[in-house]
Amino acid sequence: MKTLFYIFLFVIVSLVSCTKQTITPIETYSADKKMKIELSASRTSALDAWMIEIALTHNGTVSKIYQEFYADEVSKKNVVFEWKTDRSCVIHLTQRDGVVIHVPITVHE
Repeated sequence: MKTLFYIFLFVIVSLVSCTKQTITPIETYSADKKMKIELSASRTSALDAWMIEIALTHNGTVSKIYQEFYADEVSKKNVVFEWKTDRSCVIHLTQRDGVVIHVPITVHE
């Protein structure tokens, strides 16, 4: 009976951890408001890495890049946008272990 309980508990925990998680997108704009960066993220279970989608909108054109990210959550606490110019931004992603991923975004006209 005890073994059956543990098997049942394992199955329930496995099913609960398989729900897809998504975040509310985080947006930022350049100083002249001509460039927009939108960061969204999703993962299939709490044990997986986040798959971050970075969408850059400039002059009506949307470009997307993807980055894998290991963290408990994706929020403004561990995502920092550092605008260098109106056409250049570096996104700093701080992972669970303290490692920072730097994602440079630049538009060449």
